[in-house]
Amino acid sequence: MSDTTQTGSGMGRIALRRLFLAGTSLTVLSGSTLAADLPLVKAPPPVIASSWAGFYLGVHGGYGWKHDDFSRSEAEFFFTTPPPSLDGVRSQGGVFGAHAGYNWQFGRVVTGLEFDFSATDIKGTNSVSEVFVAPGTTVSSSDTLGENVRYLGSARTRLGWLPTDKVLLYGTAGLAWERLDQTKVQSQAVTANGVLVTSNSFSFRDPIDKFGWVAGVGAEAMLGSPNWIGRVEYLHYDFGQVMTARSDTNTAPGFGSFNSSAGSQTIDLVRAGISYKFGEPARMAAVPYAKVPVAASASSWAGFYLGAHAGYGWGNDPGTEPLILFPGIGSTATLGGVNSKGWVGGGQLGYNWQYGRFVTGLEIDLSAADISGSSNTATATIAVPAATLSGRFDENVKYLGTARGRLGWLATDNLLFYGTAGLAWERLERTKIQNETTPAGITNATSTSPSDRFGWVAGVGGEMMLGSTNWIGRLEYLHYDFGRINTGGNISIFQSGLSANATITAGRQTIDVVRAGVSYKFGPEMAAAVQPAMYTKAPRVPPPLQNWAGFYLGAHGGYGWKGNDFAITAFSRALAGGIKSAGWLGGGQAGYNWQYGRAIAGLEIDGSATGIRGSSLPVTFGGTTGTLSDNVKYLGTARGRLGWTLAGDWLLYGTGGLAWERVNRTWFRVSPSLNNINTILSESPRDHFGWVAGAGVETMIHNSNWIARLEYLHYDFGTVESTTVQTSTDPANPPFAERGGRQTLEAVRAGLSYKFTP
Repeated sequence: MSDTTQTGSGMGRIALRRLFLAGTSLTVLSGSTLAADLPLVKAPPPVIASSWAGFYLGVHGGYGWKHDDFSRSEAEFFFTTPPPSLDGVRSQGGVFGAHAGYNWQFGRVVTGLEFDFSATDIKGTNSVSEVFVAPGTTVSSSDTLGENVRYLGSARTRLGWLPTDKVLLYGTAGLAWERLDQTKVQSQAVTANGVLVTSNSFSFRDPIDKFGWVAGVGAEAMLGSPNWIGRVEYLHYDFGQVMTARSDTNTAPGFGSFNSSAGSQTIDLVRAGISYKFGEPARMAAVPYAKVPVAASASSWAGFYLGAHAGYGWGNDPGTEPLILFPGIGSTATLGGVNSKGWVGGGQLGYNWQYGRFVTGLEIDLSAADISGSSNTATATIAVPAATLSGRFDENVKYLGTARGRLGWLATDNLLFYGTAGLAWERLERTKIQNETTPAGITNATSTSPSDRFGWVAGVGGEMMLGSTNWIGRLEYLHYDFGRINTGGNISIFQSGLSANATITAGRQTIDVVRAGVSYKFGPEMAAAVQPAMYTKAPRVPPPLQNWAGFYLGAHGGYGWKGNDFAITAFSRALAGGIKSAGWLGGGQAGYNWQYGRAIAGLEIDGSATGIRGSSLPVTFGGTTGTLSDNVKYLGTARGRLGWTLAGDWLLYGTGGLAWERVNRTWFRVSPSLNNINTILSESPRDHFGWVAGAGVETMIHNSNWIARLEYLHYDFGTVESTTVQTSTDPANPPFAERGGRQTLEAVRAGLSYKFTP
């Protein structure tokens, strides 16, 4: 063997050294030549030792302070002029709950989506009182208003920066919800010549669901292991006006004027928490953060994005009602519907997943709005007593929000056309303006009531990359449908040979919006290219036979049973309630699964139309018979899922999150007698919110992208009925007590989903 081939000889080492140097030179030259053909990229970010990317679950606890800055005149209860006012309620108390979310990491930038649910004990009271003295009689009155925030929930985006590998500073903002219990206690004692004549006490309880926005800041730190993360955060909730504002002026002698302002309700919260992030510690390589993809394939639309939008909207609320329900002798007039229009503007956030030329995604948006309009002005006259009445309705949409799925197709590498659908919310302020003119004077009354309404939204749009793959422009059309938002019904009265009929039509409120926007897409995600495919703690388990990760769309159908065990007074004496309902349900779901070995985590939103309906037993008192009925029109949820694959193509999972229902409550009464037949049918739409939890099983059909499921869900909306408790020593007003009960719904449903393959 020659020296040149003997690695142990001097000549062999020289030959190998020359060969190594030549190969290195060729590699450097080749790398320089290839680099000349690559697009310009940003400087590589520093190497990060631990990954923040992944799905997480956690718990939190803290303390909150609430301010409700309304001012309400108590003219209807007190006698003095001007009457005393109840000026706001201050509340405080503890908060504890759970949260779930997902982080995406781009160098030292971390973005994410998070859902949270909290039970709270934030409560407070305020009260006013008076002593009214008349000749020989003294009336002592007090009025106390209490507020208790029972639940808080939010759907938020997070955007943060890593000052060190294990510390994250972030800001957060999104949609917020609260379940507020308002209690009102009114007591009155009448004495004559120092002797107690009567005493009465009324206690009212009214559960209210309110929506608004939330924003805050926080800090997180890895607690030894990258899987356990501690946090401290501050959140500010703003629910806007939750009380009714009213103004009454009267020029007639002996009548005064009063005003009530709605104010604004806010909550400030400080809380600490701990989360478990699925995934193992991973050393992040220095992956370039490129504005233009280095790969020669089509442009990448995948990634987390934040953006802003603005546009114009048109609303239609076709409901009508008579100006006077019982006109007597005189003319009648009808208040027609409201057509509205105005601007919208806000922000959106979401995540896209790309599968070839298909692009799927989830998006949440929130818009401030000024979509306003008025009904016709109706006028009527009454002969006895002589009066002229006029009135109209004004409507103003203050906020719009959605949680939607998106499915699109790339016409070109830089042009995306998509369809979108999901759940919708609006904050609507409805103002009723009335004028009454009599020979004695003029009375003007204005009342503004805020309400949160929910329904569905669907639309289409187009997006285009604006020169850089990180900036994306969009133009889209959205159609919102909130269904019936007002009470509808029929009133038929026959008395002493005279008859009167009145019809209230609830109509169907819709809004159409055209808007343009721009978004910044973060990406590509660093963790996707360099982290191990398996995200489990040691010991590692063999990978499952099937891949469950990916975005999916599907449909479901099933059956539901609802129980509402309340009891309220009917006809001033009898108790009615206890509605049991049952019926079909069907709808669609969209979500995304992340896979960590045999553990599967995910987020899902769904919406269902239902035929779940039922009625209470008839109640009769004093010849009047009445029945209460419920008709659940829609159900919706936003949930986290956590499961385990027993085999490659079978998945068992648990799920929990926020829940919503739209219910139409019907109240039917008949009062027959010899000369008097009254029939009243009224239907009022209601939106209720609470929590949902359940379990299910899924299986892949013949190892394909089609996934079948069977699941059970339990919905709990808490106490949704307004109740009154009366104690009295007045024989004409005996005591009674209503029961708010608890409304729950059980659903069993089967479904089919199509999972887009990563």
